[in-house]
Amino acid sequence: MAHRRGVAVPLSQGDYFYGKDQGMSGAVAVKSGESIERPLVKWLPVLTWAIVIFVLSTSYFSAENTSKIVDPILRFLMPGASAATISLGHDFVRKSAHFTNYAILFWLLASGPMRERPYLALGLCMLYAFLDEGHQMFVPDRTPSLYDVALDSTGALFSRFLHAAVIELA
Repeated sequence: MAHRRGVAVPLSQGDYFYGKDQGMSGAVAVKSGESIERPLVKWLPVLTWAIVIFVLSTSYFSAENTSKIVDPILRFLMPGASAATISLGHDFVRKSAHFTNYAILFWLLASGPMRERPYLALGLCMLYAFLDEGHQMFVPDRTPSLYDVALDSTGALFSRFLHAAVIELA
């Protein structure tokens, strides 16, 4: 099949083509009888990671709850550290998680379903960061912050630069 005005047209017996050229758009040729699941498989890691980010935005991962895990580790790693240093370390770990989570989200998008659309992937990461912080308005023990949106977006942007460099070197 060949593609004509959004209609699937026969290429050869049993083959169908949906979308643009495979080379640039990422559209896939689908054999007759084969489901459209292949494109959905590309989104599975992205959706899984988005769910992980969503869960991390719940009250289970509030500063009070994460301090029960992070603070003892920091005290073990820095036995002579003051309470203020441990608190600062805890904040650093939490903010690093924001940066890292959205760097990973961008990488999954840019390496999967949005391979040919990195700026759209970046925009989607920023939108999800806003939605994530908006979600925290309704979660007990969580406080939404535009600074966190900026940090999330910075992680995604860093990942964009890193992804572009890796592609350039490959």
